[in-house]
Amino acid sequence: MESGSGKSKQSDIATMHLWQIQWVRDLILILAIICSVWLGYAMRDITIPLLVAMLLAYLFEPLISYLANHPKFPLGRAPVIVGILTLLMVGVVAILAITIPLVISQTTSLVDDIQDGKLREKLEQLTEQYAPVDVRDEITQTLAYLPSGLEIETDETNVLTSPVSEKDGLLRIAQKTGDVALGILGSIVRFSILAVLIPFYFFFFSLWFPDVVKFCKELIPDDDKDHIEKLLTKMDIAVAGFVRGRIVIAFIMAAILAVGWMIVGVPYAIVLGIAVGVFCAVPFLGLIGIPISVGLLFLDQMGAPEATRMVWWGIIVWPVLVFAIVQALDGWVLTPLIAGKATNLDPVTIFVAVLAGGSVLGAYGMLLAIPVAACIKILIQESVLPNVRAWARGEADDPLPFDSD
Repeated sequence: MESGSGKSKQSDIATMHLWQIQWVRDLILILAIICSVWLGYAMRDITIPLLVAMLLAYLFEPLISYLANHPKFPLGRAPVIVGILTLLMVGVVAILAITIPLVISQTTSLVDDIQDGKLREKLEQLTEQYAPVDVRDEITQTLAYLPSGLEIETDETNVLTSPVSEKDGLLRIAQKTGDVALGILGSIVRFSILAVLIPFYFFFFSLWFPDVVKFCKELIPDDDKDHIEKLLTKMDIAVAGFVRGRIVIAFIMAAILAVGWMIVGVPYAIVLGIAVGVFCAVPFLGLIGIPISVGLLFLDQMGAPEATRMVWWGIIVWPVLVFAIVQALDGWVLTPLIAGKATNLDPVTIFVAVLAGGSVLGAYGMLLAIPVAACIKILIQESVLPNVRAWARGEADDPLPFDSD
């Protein structure tokens, strides 16, 4: 009987197609996921609008489903999606109308300080006063790449000859103005395309979301369907909770950081607060705001009269204190209240995941690292570890591949 059974299994394997073997299908699935992530990164100019629209559809699906199927006032999916899109666009326009003038004003001031040579002058002054003598020359050579505010021209041997003529100066100004205008025009065109494509994609992704979910569920094998759906539900809760929570938390942190740094006197506080708030969407990445805020305040105070200059410890303490208060608010109030323990990852795992994602795919990988790590942890806890423990106790339904029995 055993011999006949063995021959039957060999016959079945001989007549099977390659994709009918379980481990081959698993390997193909893993390779397909890796290739999809790589292809999305390589074609990020095309995939980013699609990913943003898919992310928005995924994040708003609970609200859309609730309003569309409300027992008392069922509105239907299309009207709800149109209403959400309208509110989002009005909100974005209102926020931009308030923040853009401030951002443009502070950005223009920063660019003027760089072009006029004020930033280079302050850095050179700091180098002369505080830099060690053995590295002072290297720092000065590095600062030479910054504009000095004095336009001069050199000959082929890089020897200073004479000031730039008025004609050459006008041509250079016209060239720079044209480059800036083209850059601004290109940014406006790209932003306009995104502003049209993302709502367009979002509407159809949200409209088709239930059908896509239903289709994906039909692809799950019937043998272990309940267990797989349980895993996917836990992954959905972890990913959705983290992403929704971090977006809201980053927005709140950006506003508080901008106001706080403005109060303590950090220059360009609005621009810096918004930038650091965006970085705060990825845990630990917002720490970059500490040295930048302290450095900007230090440079600003160096140019102030000595009578009105802030004490040295205040330059360090006040920006850091603002950031520490915001971080404490995030850790003790915002994250528990808004995101909770969605990913259930410890700080060390989050930090390692962010570094690993950034080293592989840059900022794109940092955004994906924590949700992917949370899904891997759920998969290990719910599927891998129970099987390993069962094998260790000898209670597994199927023997290990290398088990002679």
